[in-house]
Amino acid sequence: LSKYETVDTAQLVVQNPKGGDLLGEGGLPGVINLYGMGSKQYVNAKYKLDNANQVRSIAMLRNNKAPNPEEVAKSEAEFLAAVTQSIENFPVDPLALYINPKLGYIKSQVDKFVGDTENFIQF
Repeated sequence: LSKYETVDTAQLVVQNPKGGDLLGEGGLPGVINLYGMGSKQYVNAKYKLDNANQVRSIAMLRNNKAPNPEEVAKSEAEFLAAVTQSIENFPVDPLALYINPKLGYIKSQVDKFVGDTENFIQF
């Protein structure tokens, strides 16, 4: 059965907004190593995100008030930071990267990459 399992991590080569590789230190491409859906890190981070969303939903129903967008963005950034193993050639803290709206193009790439199981298939 193990030959059909996904791998825990995979590498995303970050693209700049024009579609080329995002070049970081030394002219090398920026790479983000990410945990996939089958990893313990992803499972724990997803549980935490889902729990935070549920708490906000209950509060919204009780108070008839929409959730704070900054709070939602912070939870999403914390999730992505928790599933980030490392960042290469781009010296930035994962949480600072994902919470910065001006770097939203990177956050979008990471979110899409992590959500696609195909990126973590070994067979």
